[in-house]
Amino acid sequence: MNSTESDRHGTYVVTYDVASRLQAFRPKTITIPRPNDQLFERFHMSLFQKIQQALPGITIDTIEMSELRRKIWEQVDSRITDLAQQAVLSTCPEIADSNPKSEGLLLNINRLFNVDGQLIGHGPRPGFKPLAKQYDDLAKKFAGRSVVLIEDGAFSGGTLRSVLHELNSRGITVTAIVIGFCCTRAKFVLGQFFRGELVIVHPIESLLDWIPDHDLIPFIPNCGRVLGEASGDSFMPVRSAEGFSSAYPYILPFGKIEEWASLPIEGARELSRLCLDTSIELFGRVGQKMTIGELLRANPRVSLPIEIGAKSGQIDQNMEIRVFLEKVRKRLG
Repeated sequence: MNSTESDRHGTYVVTYDVASRLQAFRPKTITIPRPNDQLFERFHMSLFQKIQQALPGITIDTIEMSELRRKIWEQVDSRITDLAQQAVLSTCPEIADSNPKSEGLLLNINRLFNVDGQLIGHGPRPGFKPLAKQYDDLAKKFAGRSVVLIEDGAFSGGTLRSVLHELNSRGITVTAIVIGFCCTRAKFVLGQFFRGELVIVHPIESLLDWIPDHDLIPFIPNCGRVLGEASGDSFMPVRSAEGFSSAYPYILPFGKIEEWASLPIEGARELSRLCLDTSIELFGRVGQKMTIGELLRANPRVSLPIEIGAKSGQIDQNMEIRVFLEKVRKRLG
């Protein structure tokens, strides 16, 4: 985002999702703060303030994802009259898990990135089957039914375009797409290749950028830009010898938050300090002595947080999570 006065308008979206994603942690013996815990309330209040300070003159729109998902399903329910004729497909596990009409029909698709943090293509989320296998399995489950596709948010429209192409190539008809929120560019892109009904639950004018809070907290399920590689004619997450995936959290010093989330560098540093402080408090409560390796082995959705430009395999997996986070925090001053 440029800093010229002419650009000082529009809406910046922050989605609140960390609390609900934490509930996916395994094993259940881990003590997880409840979604209404004050830790999350304090974090979100401070996060809002930091972003507002970093982006003066810009409207900050905060979205509680659990509430948005409820509204998405309201729109879906009004369009599904017969599950024998129609199916609901979600690209987001949290949406699929929130309503029985999902039938467990979930596409675990993820954008994958290279060692510089640049997009290389789409692949599966860590721990899931290759996309081609997922699409083929879904086509069998649809069994001739039309599909309503649901997605929490769309910024460029690239992921939805890829999904529609793969579904169409398997003879699957998508009659409607229900999106939580969508920028003007994505809406235009979708309009170029989708002729069905497009429902935007939370319309936003002049969406400048969007940052999910789960991309800011290392060791949270699906945090950051997942490191990928070409695998035949598709892409897959890079795996370590132990089977762990790796990802770049958006915050410093891991990722490029100023570039990836359109924040001035000084604002990015302040926000990164806040997120690491929150991570330290959170994992001090989740498991004071839990090591990095213990968490990753128990939770395949969690990726090892790595830094842009750093060599892989340099993180001691026997190190306690809190100790690791404290060392990273000291580097930011």
